[in-house]
Amino acid sequence: MKRFSIVLGLLSLLSSVHSYSCDPNSCKPPSCTCASPSPPGGIDPKDAPQFVILSYDDAVNGDTFKVTNKMYKGLAHSNGCPVVATHFVQNLYTNYHLVQQLYAQGDEIALHTFAHTEKASQNEIDSGRKAINAFAGIPKNDIKGFRAPFLSYDDNLIQTVQNLGLTYDSSAPTVIENASWPYTLDNGFYDDVDCQTNKVCGAISPHEGLWEIPLYSTFYPNNVPPVSMDQDYNNGKLLDILKDNFNYRYNGNRQPMAIAVHAAHCPEPEEKVDLYRDFIKWAIGKKDVYFVTYSQLIEYMKNPVKASDLAGHPAVSCDKFSTVVVDRNSEICDGVDNNGDGNIDEGLVENCNFSTSFFATCFGCPSTEPSIENPVPARNGNRVIVPDQGCPEGTWDPETSSCISTKESTYLEIISPERIFTDENVDNDSSLNKSGALTAHLPTSLFTLTILSLIVNYVIAIF
Repeated sequence: MKRFSIVLGLLSLLSSVHSYSCDPNSCKPPSCTCASPSPPGGIDPKDAPQFVILSYDDAVNGDTFKVTNKMYKGLAHSNGCPVVATHFVQNLYTNYHLVQQLYAQGDEIALHTFAHTEKASQNEIDSGRKAINAFAGIPKNDIKGFRAPFLSYDDNLIQTVQNLGLTYDSSAPTVIENASWPYTLDNGFYDDVDCQTNKVCGAISPHEGLWEIPLYSTFYPNNVPPVSMDQDYNNGKLLDILKDNFNYRYNGNRQPMAIAVHAAHCPEPEEKVDLYRDFIKWAIGKKDVYFVTYSQLIEYMKNPVKASDLAGHPAVSCDKFSTVVVDRNSEICDGVDNNGDGNIDEGLVENCNFSTSFFATCFGCPSTEPSIENPVPARNGNRVIVPDQGCPEGTWDPETSSCISTKESTYLEIISPERIFTDENVDNDSSLNKSGALTAHLPTSLFTLTILSLIVNYVIAIF
């Protein structure tokens, strides 16, 4: 009886750590979603798709652009849709024309503050959005997400994200492997995130309708602490670690898997980029696996369906490429090689040089360097900034100030991405491989480690 009482006491102590509460009867999709490690919509895990979200933080420039091209560009799922990523872009040191090219290739562009400032002001974050809209040609309505520099956030910063009308935040690393699927912050943060590092445990208020996409950490065997970004190459052992983390989700509750990196640090060593590409090709060879953007993942959460019913769903669709203007006699300044000569927007891009920065743009060089105080200075020429809603049925031409939709050869036909076919990802009757799952790991934030240490010492003292 004494030992039973001790166990109950320990369970009570552990339960006191958790404070998240959400009533699914009052929090109903799509406007509100409770945090849960189980797939949305009551879908059986074995019937749910397995999503992988690939993301890059910081500036987009010539060096980082080479990394992304080598890491995942040119790969496609068996359905023909390309592998895509989400870029949390800071404005400082960014080449806007390269950002425009990433967007044209199906990637998502999200915010990371103008100057990579910790707990930046609302004005700085909004200035970053204005400059990306003006000089990279990203429709304002398509800029939906935010990640805090240094993953340093507090309630004021989360409120700023909501004030700006953004759709989601992704700044909170997970500390348990069986973490939640994305959820809305109507009831605050779920207990699977590391709140201790930023000292915000219990300090984040509800933020109605704002989505949180957890920064899913990479977990290691032998209780090695998890890593939220920039996993170590570890003499090539990283490939097996990534596969183990994938299998844990794939054979479990199918929570999304995240690969989050800083492209500038990714080639450390150079072989690491090839390793990531090998993993991506291996993963999309599995049945019902999709590399999607963060916004596409939210589209799935709003309307969850079985993997067998995903055809045409916005979470995995690449219909936008069917109306991209290509194979013409002349170029449009839209980030795509329209005439198929191997060059992008040739003769239309302006190079803008300032004392501390350089970038290229299709929308006219500004008279002064963009800044937090003045993100969109007066521009040269008369090219028109893309409208907030963009061009749902085509591409924006800044010279004619119009949306152009010409269904000729598609972008995907021009680039001919490598489609990964295996017996598994094209055979609906194939069974899932149940081997290789990691064992569950205990939470490893400083706070939870402290609690666990106290528990162990308590048990030793009693016995």
